[in-house]
Amino acid sequence: MSEVVRSEEQERPPIGALISWSLILFIAAFLLNTRHNTFPYFYHPDEAVKVEQVRTGNWNFHHPMLLLSATKAAVTLGKVPLEEQRIVETGRAVSAAFTALAIVALSLLGYAWRGWAAALGVGATLLLHHQFFELAHYLKEDTALVFGMALTFLLTFLFAQKPNAVRAAMLGAAVGCAISGKYIGLAVLVVVVPVFWHLPKEGRAARIAAFSAALLAILLLINLPLILNPDAFAHSFDREMQLVVHGQQGATRRIPHSLYLNIFRDNTTPVMWVLLIVFLAERWRARRVLPRVEWLLIAFPFAFTLALSFSPKTNDRYFLPATALFTLFAGIGALDAARLLSRWLPLRWATWAVMVVLVAAQLPSWWRYETAFQHDDNRELIDWVKEHLPPTAVIAKDSRILLPDPNNSRDATRFEPMPQKILAKRYAADLGTIADLRRMGVTHVAISETDYGGFFLDSVHPRKSDVADFERRKDFYSELLRNGDLLFQRDRGTVLYLHPGIRLYAMPPE
Repeated sequence: MSEVVRSEEQERPPIGALISWSLILFIAAFLLNTRHNTFPYFYHPDEAVKVEQVRTGNWNFHHPMLLLSATKAAVTLGKVPLEEQRIVETGRAVSAAFTALAIVALSLLGYAWRGWAAALGVGATLLLHHQFFELAHYLKEDTALVFGMALTFLLTFLFAQKPNAVRAAMLGAAVGCAISGKYIGLAVLVVVVPVFWHLPKEGRAARIAAFSAALLAILLLINLPLILNPDAFAHSFDREMQLVVHGQQGATRRIPHSLYLNIFRDNTTPVMWVLLIVFLAERWRARRVLPRVEWLLIAFPFAFTLALSFSPKTNDRYFLPATALFTLFAGIGALDAARLLSRWLPLRWATWAVMVVLVAAQLPSWWRYETAFQHDDNRELIDWVKEHLPPTAVIAKDSRILLPDPNNSRDATRFEPMPQKILAKRYAADLGTIADLRRMGVTHVAISETDYGGFFLDSVHPRKSDVADFERRKDFYSELLRNGDLLFQRDRGTVLYLHPGIRLYAMPPE
């Protein structure tokens, strides 16, 4: 079939044009993804921990070192002052750079697979993809992971076409980056190993040696502090595995679960669904002549999603590598759809029409996130409390409510003083029952849906050792939501760290 035949343009790629396109796409993605990334470093609890590691060099090794090593290098080379906010903004810029590099790699994979139209469509769609946009705003490892994975997928594709020692070494370096992004980066080996396994015996050993040498060199270069502290690494790796297997914060899920079907829906569009169906149908029609590497890439996001469904530890951001490939497939599916439409329209017109629809479908969700990063609900709550509550008020709060905690010495430098007394726990429910809080003199309770919402999800249930605490907390929030006098509310939004779902109640009457 024509879908699997490489054009002359792809066999002899215009290197200069591809470099120019890559630079333009990288700059556009970097500039777009660094917009509105100056919100306080302590809004995301993980960012505050990472900032402290970069500032002090005391690594906790909860993840491999690509993101933090790159951030440390950027801080050092850029002579960035060792201030928390300056460090986090530098780290967010590093995260945006990894995101931009991932977008470029996936666009180039689109070119290698189906030519310029795929490169442009995939690049533009990812440029406006809200999940890429959001995660580029955090000093978190997910962007480093997707960069390493995207580079691995691109180089696996190129290596399968021309399996020489140079490409093998480049592929080894890419796999090293994927593994150094997050431990789950090891998953790329399910794509890479079969490609090596089916190499002709002649020259295979040399290519495997080149791959292995580059892989080990990158792992050593990026993760040297981790390698030099094997006990700390083993402890942290075991901690991560316990979270993957058993869940976190006293809650777990039945496995396998279907949460990632909802996450797939939230990170795609109906246009993408149609184009994915077209893409898969066309690949199935061409299955007898489809190259092995294409089968491996097509299978990967489905297998990755299935694997995620067997862990009770869940998060939208874990799905990012699957999002990347599904978007790539939709971009290629747009060309398949255009070919089908060419019965009624000129192929060029049909291609442009489908690509424009695919890219335009990203705009509404991207705009929601673009807008969300410009508003700060916790800041609005602080201003409202200062203006409307008496200085004698006593406020109990959840952890995602960012009123200054008097027992947290760091809050003295993070917030301006407030006359009201603040009582803080991970969950406000842990301060006592509603009656207990009333006896303590509490006048108001500020809660966050990001904190309390899990107690009301049918898919979440407590571990056996945490049933009593789970039910006690759920009863507290149920009573407050039912009987409290709601004074201030901001709904939970797309960017949870700026819009955690805030409710401020006056204490229920006796």
